[in-house]
Parts: sequence; C-alpha cells; structure tokens
Amino acid sequence: MASNPDLIRTDAVVRPDYRILFLLSLGHLAADINQGALPVLLPRLFTEYGLSYTLAGTIMMVFNFGSSIIQPLFGWYSDKKSALWLLPAGVFLASFGMAMMGLASNLILIMALVMLSGIGVASYHPEGSKAAHYASGAAKASAMSIFSVGGNLGFGLGAVIMAGFLAIGGIKGSIYLLIPGVLVAGLLWHFLPQISSGSGSRKKAAAAGLNPAKNSIKWLPLVVLCIIVVLRSFIQTGLITFIPLYVVTYLGAQETYSSTLVSIFLLAGAVGTVIGGPLADRYGKTRLLGFSMGLMPPLILLFLYSPPWLSMIALGLTGAVLISTFSTTIVLGQSFMPDSVGVASGLMLGFAIGTGGIGAVLLGVVADRVGIDVTMIILACLPLLGLMLTFLFASVQKKYLGQVS
Repeated sequence: MASNPDLIRTDAVVRPDYRILFLLSLGHLAADINQGALPVLLPRLFTEYGLSYTLAGTIMMVFNFGSSIIQPLFGWYSDKKSALWLLPAGVFLASFGMAMMGLASNLILIMALVMLSGIGVASYHPEGSKAAHYASGAAKASAMSIFSVGGNLGFGLGAVIMAGFLAIGGIKGSIYLLIPGVLVAGLLWHFLPQISSGSGSRKKAAAAGLNPAKNSIKWLPLVVLCIIVVLRSFIQTGLITFIPLYVVTYLGAQETYSSTLVSIFLLAGAVGTVIGGPLADRYGKTRLLGFSMGLMPPLILLFLYSPPWLSMIALGLTGAVLISTFSTTIVLGQSFMPDSVGVASGLMLGFAIGTGGIGAVLLGVVADRVGIDVTMIILACLPLLGLMLTFLFASVQKKYLGQVS
C-alpha cells in the first residue's frame, strides 16, 4: 500500500488516492460505530437506571460535547503540528469508552466513559478529514464522500452491532465493541507512514513565497453554513435519540424494532452520502442543501403517520436525504478556510454538529412536558427553517463571493 505524500499537492492535476481514502474511511467507520451504538444502548440505560427523558438527552449531550464541540481544538492542533498519531489513538479511545459503559456501576461513571468515548471520536475526525482533503484531488465532494460514508456506515452498523451484543450478553455485552476498535487502530498505526498530513503542500507553498496567514477566512458564508449544520445536527441527533424512545415508550414496540429503525435511518444515510457527493460536484453544493431541507418535512410526517412498512421506507429516505449533505458541508467549510483545513474540519464535523446536539436536551424537556409525540412533530417542522437558511446562504455566497457554490 504505497503512497507518496508529496504527490498529493495540486487538486486540479492529481487524482484522488483511493487507497488512503478507503483506509481513512475504515477508521471513520470504527470510530463512529460507537456513535451509532449509543442510541440503542440508551433505552437499556433508561430502564436500568430509571432515567427521565431529560437525563437520556443529557447523556447524548455529554457524548456530543466530547465528540463534537471540542473538535476545533484538535483541528487547531492538527494544523500546527503533524498529528497523524491521533488517527489510531482516537479509534481506540472511542471504542474503549463505549465498550466499558455496560460495566459501569453508576450514572457518574457512565457520564465519564461516554465523555472519554466522545473525546476519542473528536480526536479522529479533524485529522482524518484533513488527510482525506489532501488525498482527494480535484473531485472534492466525491472524494470526501468516501471518507464520510465510513462514518455514516459506522453509525448504522453501530446500532446493529450494539443490538446484537445486548442480545448476547445483556448490558455488559458492550465490552465486545473493543474488538473492531483494537483491530482498526492497529491497522491505522501500521500504515501511518503512508498517510499525508499535508506538510509537503505547506512547505511547497512557503518555498513559493505564499503566506497562508494572509489568505483571509470567508467569515460570513462560514458562519451561515455553521448555523445550517447546527440545525441539521439538531434534526439528526433528535431523530436518532428519540425514535427509539418514541417507538418503545409511546408506541409500545420492542427494542429490536427500535434498533432496526435506527439502523435503517443511518444505513440509508450512508447510501445518501455516497450519492450526495457526486450530485454536489455536478449540480452544486448549495442546491443539494436546499433540496435536502425541502424534502425532509413530508418524509418525517410520512414516517410518523404511515403503516409500518411504509414508515420504514419513509425513514430510510429521510436518512438518505438528510445525511446526503454531510460531505458537501465539509468541503464548503474547507473552501472558506483553505489554510486552516483542520480547524474547518473540526467546525463542520465537530463544533457545529455538537452544538446542534444540545437540541437533544431541549427536545427531552419538551418530551417530558408535552409528550414525545409532539416532539416528533416539531422535528418534522425544523427543516423548513433550514430551507430558509439555505436561501440566505445562497444569497450571502452570491454577494460575498460573486457566485453560488
């Protein structure tokens, strides 16, 4: 598996290094299995510890804080120094924290472990997406979708895997999550010398007399984009947190049905990611954002008010449409901060997504007060706000950049 880091230098002339992209995608999958496992574990914790909806949402918020909000700090560190060691370390920590949750003896220990797992996820994403950026060549959105699909597959497979482990070993079955974590961390460590950190590109820019510090950050479109990603995360986190609780506590369905729904949603999202990257490259990234937001309200309502077979189809389409813009927003963020790719990745993958995760707590409060059925209707309406923000984003791009990406 040979790769020359200095070869990945000019996006317009170098083809994507697919071997590196698939390796990074595998690491992304191993890290995000733990994110997918948590929503399936939540109903078991809900019963085991007699949690309220608010506390269940708080566990999700703690994980999102650890896994997402602090990502720009890792991105800043990544931009300052070569930090490829964060790739295997992040995968291992993410798996270790989540694996040990089933053996925790109290709620405080659960919170500490979920934070540790989150920090592992946070350390992997900026470095992984930065390495994917330097391996992506000219087709930015398409190549980034390869990296992103690993994470979305991890989300979906994490739900399936955790459901299987719970069936085999009860709540202590979470310990088996260490198996994929240790294996993939070892693989990443072995191939670490062949992954580019982008240092070759920065050295060549310096030799050519280019000063990255003088390349201004495009703040206005970046801020509007962050708000859109926060809202998208609000919707996604709300759905994966409250769909299991909705079908188990409100509809009276079995845990296996709830885990099946989460898996359908997230695996369909992985398919959406693969399709979304090429669509964004061909038809425009902002147009894809608007299309995604406009389709979600009818699909979520169809999920809520349809018979089971149609409900599953609607939820799968919701996941595909919602998550199809994942790689698109990463590429847009990196384009607005071209000389701070790690920070941009941390913002798009971390801070914006994690801040949106606070919505899980707010929605938990709503569910405790007015019912989880009302909460689900609110989730169905939120994409309409996202659609309006996308129109604003297009206007800002046209005024600020002279074009719409």
